[in-house]
Amino acid sequence: MFRLFGILAVIAGSSGLAFSIVGERKEYLERCRQWREVITLMEHEIAFQKSSLPEICSRVGMHLTGDKKVFLERVGKTFDEGDGSTLGEIWRRETGMVFSKEPLKKEVKKEVEELGKKLCFEDSEMQRKVLQDVEKSLKKHEEAQENLYRERNKLTLCAGVMGGLLLTILLL
Repeated sequence: MFRLFGILAVIAGSSGLAFSIVGERKEYLERCRQWREVITLMEHEIAFQKSSLPEICSRVGMHLTGDKKVFLERVGKTFDEGDGSTLGEIWRRETGMVFSKEPLKKEVKKEVEELGKKLCFEDSEMQRKVLQDVEKSLKKHEEAQENLYRERNKLTLCAGVMGGLLLTILLL
């Protein structure tokens, strides 16, 4: 009886570890989707509202939830308060805070961090073009990661179950 319980516990533990790894990968893809949503909303706001970037950041923040909402509201508020920083510096500082909680891969992180600097010295048409380019790049990265994770997730789940079975055999 205790052996059966031990076998089930080992298999469940190793499978649970595999499921947690797969869950982390899904969370990463969700973070990429959230950044893409932020960029798409900003592009639409620029196209239809013709407002300043701090106003656009504040307005886009109203449509979001969680860390991205706080991020955009802080960017707009900090720029309006006028601490002498440019929008690019404020954007980089605030993205650093978000990335400390929700990390992204280096290439995506760099692109999002540099976005504020690229946007603050352009007219509205160039801002839209920059946002569209970044959105396309994020979408391409997300699709590549999704394809990679699809394959890795299957292997991870199989390795988790097989690892549990191997441990069970070794312990018997």
